[in-house]
Amino acid sequence: MIKSILTFLFAFLSVCLHAKTDSVYAWNKWCSRKDTLLLFTGSNNTIQVYCQGLKPTDYSLKSLDKSLRIGNPEVIGDTITVLAMPYPIKDKQMRLAVVNNKTKKTIKTLSFQSDSIPAPVAQLGNITRPESYKKNIITQTKLIAVFPGSLYSYPYKITQYTFHIKSPKPTASIQVSGFFLPNTVLKDINEAPEGSIAEFTDIRATCPECATRSLANLQLKIK
Repeated sequence: MIKSILTFLFAFLSVCLHAKTDSVYAWNKWCSRKDTLLLFTGSNNTIQVYCQGLKPTDYSLKSLDKSLRIGNPEVIGDTITVLAMPYPIKDKQMRLAVVNNKTKKTIKTLSFQSDSIPAPVAQLGNITRPESYKKNIITQTKLIAVFPGSLYSYPYKITQYTFHIKSPKPTASIQVSGFFLPNTVLKDINEAPEGSIAEFTDIRATCPECATRSLANLQLKIK
C-alpha cells in the first residue's frame, strides 16, 4: 500500500515538474518559427522569455556559455527581452538559464542552435518561381525582401527600384520610390506579350538601424 502511494506521489510530482518546466516559453523574435530556439550569426537576435505564473521581476536570464552573450534585460509587458549575440564554435553549446530570483534555482535551461543567413533578395509578392502567369503577377502589390531558405525574418524593406519590360519591344524604364507596384508598372506588365521578362533593377533595401544595401536584380518571365 505504502509503495503504491509513493509511486503515485512520484508520478504526480514528475507531472507537476514537467508542467512547471513547460510553463516557460522562449523564442527569437526574428525567427519565423517561434517554436524553434534558433539564433543567427552576424545578425539581429532578440530572445524573448515568458514564464507562466511568474512576473518578469520574479526571474532573470543568465548565459551559461561564452558562445552566447546577452544584453541588458528589458521588460515588455509580461515578457523579458534581451539582445543576443551568438558566437558558435564547433561542438560548443549556447545555453541560457531561466533563474528564479527568490530561490536562485534554475527554472529551465534553454539550448539554442545557430544558423547563418543568406544575402537578402527581392521577391515579387508571394511569387517564388522565376516565371508566373500574367493574371497572377498583376495581383501582386509590392516588392519584398526575403532570405531564401532561411527562417530569419528581420524586417528589411525595399526603398526603391527601377522597372522595365524586356521583350522585342521593350518598355521605357520606370523609377519607383518605395516598394509598391504603381499603376504604370502594372500597366506595362498587363500589356506585355507572353514570354516577356519583367525586370527589377537598382533595388535598394534597408532595415531598422541598418545601412541601405543593394539587392540583386530580379527577373520574372511572364507566362
